[in-house]
Amino acid sequence: MENYQQGKEIEKFTWVIENFSKKNTKKLRSKSFQVGGCKWQIHVHRIEKAKGMEYLSLYLKVGGSVPSFGWSKYAYFSLALINHMDPQKSVVRETQQKFNAGYRSWGSSFVALNDFYDPKQGYLLNNVCIIEVRISVSDVAFDTNIFNINNNNNVSSSTHHSNNQTSNETLSRSTSTTTQEDDVNGITTLQPNSDDVVHYVPTAPPLLYPTIICDDEPLVVPLNTTLSEILDVKSLGEEEKAYVPLLEEVCSWHPSLIQSQMRKSPKFIQWAFIALGQVLHFLKTTKAKDMDENAFNKLQCLWEELQLFGFELSWLEPHVESALDMKGYLERAKTLKENVIGLEIEMKMLRAKMAVAEIDLELAKRDLEMAEVQMGFEEKDMDKELGYGYGYGYVIS
Repeated sequence: MENYQQGKEIEKFTWVIENFSKKNTKKLRSKSFQVGGCKWQIHVHRIEKAKGMEYLSLYLKVGGSVPSFGWSKYAYFSLALINHMDPQKSVVRETQQKFNAGYRSWGSSFVALNDFYDPKQGYLLNNVCIIEVRISVSDVAFDTNIFNINNNNNVSSSTHHSNNQTSNETLSRSTSTTTQEDDVNGITTLQPNSDDVVHYVPTAPPLLYPTIICDDEPLVVPLNTTLSEILDVKSLGEEEKAYVPLLEEVCSWHPSLIQSQMRKSPKFIQWAFIALGQVLHFLKTTKAKDMDENAFNKLQCLWEELQLFGFELSWLEPHVESALDMKGYLERAKTLKENVIGLEIEMKMLRAKMAVAEIDLELAKRDLEMAEVQMGFEEKDMDKELGYGYGYGYVIS
């Protein structure tokens, strides 16, 4: 499976969804099928867009577990929502994508839900929906000038029926190179008929780098991606590994943290989440009383660096601002405390002076009493004139 000239295999997987209206379209996914050494699934989602319009969106996703770092596959594929009445009206998205641990799904909106549920449109007939994927997988990029996913003689096809009446899902595969029936790993091979072949016109140019933009459709972000799928945890240092539980927690609350980094390089993603982890770890381990000048400067620096990575941080900003405000609060509290201490010291000094003055007063009173006794002090009329002798009983001879 190296290139088209060597006979690139194309897998055609048809997913027949019966009783569609009874399904939970928020969690609707096909049975896994294997192509190119890895498992794949089709996911169905309802996406709400501008003005409250809802659309039926289809995704192709790498199923199962893959190595967290270093693994990648190129997939050239088409996703089709089949029109029962007129195959030419089937809605098709065709593209080439590079999948890895940090980019595991590609999807687009296909049709407005109103049109999808309208029997006259032909997409949902007798409560049956048919989704088809044609896919070829390689370790290297495809030469799209010579490779055509919908016009290739080496095509195998599978059909997966999903029905509410039974818990058993059936998968049948037919190839164009054999007429006999075989049973390999539970997969029955059958001779296909001409009705299985549907030709499509690509609606989006094949792309060699991960993207989820098709035609003029608005951006659709891959869903259900976990932190370990885009961040190589093993490459982190011992100190940085302590951030991982905090990062996983906030990513579960705010999936946009992961989605905003989906198109970035592994190194950029690592730097981004380390920066986020440093802020989270600081807020988690630093107490309010420790927000001195050095702690303030450190948090401010970490916060400014984090804002450079394009995260949506409106949920975190109030906590950071509160922590930064703690420095001013502590400074005011310190000033007030110093004032109180100064007043208390001054009060103690005044009380000491008052105690000394009270003692001096008692001593002075005691000295006064002793002087009155020893010197024979007489009580004087303090309102009487002092006089100068005449008229006061004095006789001059």
